[in-house]
Amino acid sequence: MKMILTGLGRLEISPDDNEKRDNITKGFIEARVLCCAICRTDAKMWEQGHRDLLFPRVLGHEMVVQDKKDQRHIVWPGKSCGKCRFCNSGRENLCEEMKITGFHSDGGFANNAILPKESLIPIPNDLDTHVACFAEPVGCVINAFEKLSFKKNERVLIYGAGTMGLITALYAGDLGLTPLIIEKSEDKIKHIDHFLQAADIECTKETHKSEFDLVINTCADFIAFSQGIVKVGKGGQISFFSGISKNEQIETNLLNLIHYKEVRMSGVYGMTRDHMKKSIPFMQAHEKKLKLLIEKIAAPQQAPEMMANVLSGKYLKFILDFNLTKKTLEIDKPLKNSTPEVNLNNLDSQSLCRQIIEAVIPLPDNMLAAATTKIDEKTKPLGALGRLEELAIQMSLIQNNLNPEIRQKSLFVFAGDHGITEEGVSAYPSEVTAQMVDNFLNGGAAINVLCRHHNIDMKVVDMGVNREFSSHPDLVIKKVARGTRNFAIEDAMTKSQMIQGLENGMATFLEAFDKHPIDIVGLGEMGIGNTSSASAIISIITGISPSQAVGRGTGVDDKGLEHKLKVIEKALEFHTIDNENGFEILQKVGGFEIAGITGAVLAAASKKIAIVLDGVISTAAGLLAYIINPAIQGYLVSGHQSVEKAHKAALSHMNLTPLIDFNMRLGEGTGAALAIDMAETACKIMTQMASFDEAKVEKSFIK
Repeated sequence: MKMILTGLGRLEISPDDNEKRDNITKGFIEARVLCCAICRTDAKMWEQGHRDLLFPRVLGHEMVVQDKKDQRHIVWPGKSCGKCRFCNSGRENLCEEMKITGFHSDGGFANNAILPKESLIPIPNDLDTHVACFAEPVGCVINAFEKLSFKKNERVLIYGAGTMGLITALYAGDLGLTPLIIEKSEDKIKHIDHFLQAADIECTKETHKSEFDLVINTCADFIAFSQGIVKVGKGGQISFFSGISKNEQIETNLLNLIHYKEVRMSGVYGMTRDHMKKSIPFMQAHEKKLKLLIEKIAAPQQAPEMMANVLSGKYLKFILDFNLTKKTLEIDKPLKNSTPEVNLNNLDSQSLCRQIIEAVIPLPDNMLAAATTKIDEKTKPLGALGRLEELAIQMSLIQNNLNPEIRQKSLFVFAGDHGITEEGVSAYPSEVTAQMVDNFLNGGAAINVLCRHHNIDMKVVDMGVNREFSSHPDLVIKKVARGTRNFAIEDAMTKSQMIQGLENGMATFLEAFDKHPIDIVGLGEMGIGNTSSASAIISIITGISPSQAVGRGTGVDDKGLEHKLKVIEKALEFHTIDNENGFEILQKVGGFEIAGITGAVLAAASKKIAIVLDGVISTAAGLLAYIINPAIQGYLVSGHQSVEKAHKAALSHMNLTPLIDFNMRLGEGTGAALAIDMAETACKIMTQMASFDEAKVEKSFIK
């Protein structure tokens, strides 16, 4: 069997031709093809042809073959004259009479190939056959570095993270150099992450570093080549490794930098037979890493469908294995996005609490690369909109849509009283909780102003205020009890109250969601004494000491702060608490409004809704939800950084970064309201801001 290129885009499968084997030219031998990689050059000839390419032609030159004595060989893809000055000086890759296998003569997309005997290079038995397909690209990289002079630990800047760029970086590291890859495609960076980690290679979309000792372009982007001239240091070297796009213009001012910096530039074209020999020990030493560059090992019949994938530039190496029929060997890749373990042993299987917690799944990252690419392509320098760009990407992931939209904005203020106020931990009496609820319902609080201004639907939720309220359209009654108990001397609530608090918070969100689907939700609170609960929760979970966690709350003075710290220290000494059990922590030192927020967080995450946390109390509740089911993390947005000391520790534990820092300490959800507006802004940036192509604005490689 062989695959014959009969015209543009036409790769036809044909039975093997036995006639040619009877007339093998002197100096050639017939070999059985074990496997052959698909090179980008093969795919380009399939798509575009070439002025010197004659149809029909069997493509393929990155092959491993076996002779009649069962010896395996890699194949130098050239046939040189052996007489010219280049051949005589060991530079046969520049031979004027060069004939290339798979181009001038039939190549390795066949069961059998007739090859120049001198082009066969035997390989040891311990080298993996599929890895041996990398001999030609590795040989090209060796050719490039042999033309450079360098010292150990010098910095190498490599443009392009395709197969060649990754091999170049791997080889540079093997030589003791320090490689950095620049790759403009977020899709590609994500796709090669497993290799970068295994090889400990840094890859980024841009760098502010300069004065590199060596610069190598392994992509055809002329802007990347231009950037390399800027980035190379004085007296440095540029390896002109990859040809660049035709008919582009490079500014003479850039070329003058080569003059002013005394930069040495070396062209690199292909490789010699000796370079391919030298690839063997490198492939043996890095076999496991090179295997990570293999995208698929497929049956030959699958070659036509792989051509477009090769040309897309999104993938690494495809290899045709002639021992396969129609199946594809799966390449082992690291598993990602595994669902965290959640301990629900103490919850009834039919309870709302258990059903909601089990419904939360990690935020999928299948759209991460595409969303990042979209925001990168907007008419701005890379990263110029800072956190707004990160927020736009997160909203795309949460909504699983590259055009995220916020229509319904909601905010819940959960209120509850705390028994710990009996210990004198607050500057305000507990009666203020109910009075502030009245203020919310009358529309006079800061959170009312912000919600009106940003068109956010706001509801107040009575989870445990020590007073009964009259019916009000903006009040949701979910009272568990009239305040928690004093956790300095007993558990803040019973187990049944804790479960009820969680489920009441879940029901609050779900009932609102059922009436009007919510796109983003902010979570605020009101409860005199609740910073004591929040500080205790954060101290237990993060491991910071009470002295590092306790803040002034509503504004206690120095003496009051000292007393508050002693109360919480004694309370934590009194309780024996498992710091990984969110239910137990909530029951022993939590508050009803904190339970409500925790439940609302879990319910919103189960519906795949963006959740905006407010200050230290709201974040402590988010932290409890995170401990109960870590899968919520991707749905969380930290609205702001409050002045409370424990807030930073809680955010760090969840790997969250606050959007704003206005030195606020009010609570109520005020920071969340501001952040909701920022999230809406980020969505509009993603959907309404023009890309470079749409605006017909010239873009650079590193924007």
